[in-house]
Amino acid sequence: MRELPRPTSQSLHRRAARGAYWRMLALVFRWGKVPFSKALGRLEKRAPWPGHDARWESLEDYARWLPGHVRWKPDRLGGVVDAFPTRETIAAQFRDKGYFEEDCDGLAYFSAQNLVAFVTDPNKITIVTVVMDPFSFKKNALLYAAHVIVVFQYRGKWRVISNDALYTDEFDSFAEAVQFNPYCQEHPILWVEARDKDLHLYASGADLLKVEGKMQDVWRKKDTGQFLA
Repeated sequence: MRELPRPTSQSLHRRAARGAYWRMLALVFRWGKVPFSKALGRLEKRAPWPGHDARWESLEDYARWLPGHVRWKPDRLGGVVDAFPTRETIAAQFRDKGYFEEDCDGLAYFSAQNLVAFVTDPNKITIVTVVMDPFSFKKNALLYAAHVIVVFQYRGKWRVISNDALYTDEFDSFAEAVQFNPYCQEHPILWVEARDKDLHLYASGADLLKVEGKMQDVWRKKDTGQFLA
């Protein structure tokens, strides 16, 4: 595996700010986001999944359909209020508007639901939250340094969908896919959280390779029915 990039060299006070930044986000994402999302979903319009009549013959067919039927928009209050949608709230948008619009987390969740039709092992469809080094961004770091993608194994290789794009890159491991996909490749990852398509936690942490190791153990337990989310 290629060597993972290290956080950029910064002054002491910037390193302290960076540490506080990723730890605060990790705390919110790890403990607050999913319960808040479930509560919020009960208050929004809902409809039977999927809310549209599209059918796809292949992963590539889905990738061609996606940009014309989803749209990125920041979460509420300019992204301050961050939440995952539910299948029912996504369906309501398709029913009412003919498309689905959400932040990166909602778009990742949506694709995670649809990828089941194309993969051999649905357990390896992972919704991945990454917090990257904000000082590696030239501008708008607070907007771009935290991102959510869907990472999945397809025909023996790991692939990535970010927002409405299926990247053409193929990777030999989950960790490589997370760090070296086109969105993340130039930005050292400070913290990562991986959940299955139903938002059950697989693993989280500041060391991407250790997170991958934990996930390998989870997948083994899933195969034998020993994993309890």
